[in-house]
Amino acid sequence: MLVKGDELAHEALFRLYYGKLLHISKGYLGNVEDAEGVVQNVFLKVWEKKDNFGKVKNISNYLHTITKNACLDFLRHRKVRNTFSDNYYKEKIAIQSQFIENEAASSIIESELEERINQAINSLPEKCKKVFIKSRFEGLKHAEIADTLQISKRTVENHISNALQHMRLHLKEYISILIIFFRI
Repeated sequence: MLVKGDELAHEALFRLYYGKLLHISKGYLGNVEDAEGVVQNVFLKVWEKKDNFGKVKNISNYLHTITKNACLDFLRHRKVRNTFSDNYYKEKIAIQSQFIENEAASSIIESELEERINQAINSLPEKCKKVFIKSRFEGLKHAEIADTLQISKRTVENHISNALQHMRLHLKEYISILIIFFRI
């Protein structure tokens, strides 16, 4: 009995109704993969709420209603996701177009940013600067840096953490530009 958590009863319910619910779901979603995912989630929900299953009068109607609601939720979520995705894409294109149209301004910002990065790096303490440069510019792993500079790996991690905090502080007015272009 499903109410008691009998896995065989749940499997029998699955075998009996899966095809019907998949058909309903495909009708709403028009996509087999999405429909299969929704139906699997329906059976998962049934299993999770098996204690309430004893109150159900008509199993077929109950499963049909859960499936229909799950499909509608899926469609609403997809619509929101697509709207957000479209808006994000349009906004990103608009920002990039502004910079491309005004190439002189973007060139000035780029050289100014490069200068500020160099200033921020040069203002780091000497050991911290060496570790940061080896990590970020030379691409060495923490263990390699530790071996090269004859310091512990933990010290390397601390230097990098301090350097990144220092860089964030010195480049805070450029962070929004960096986020847009480099997704950091």
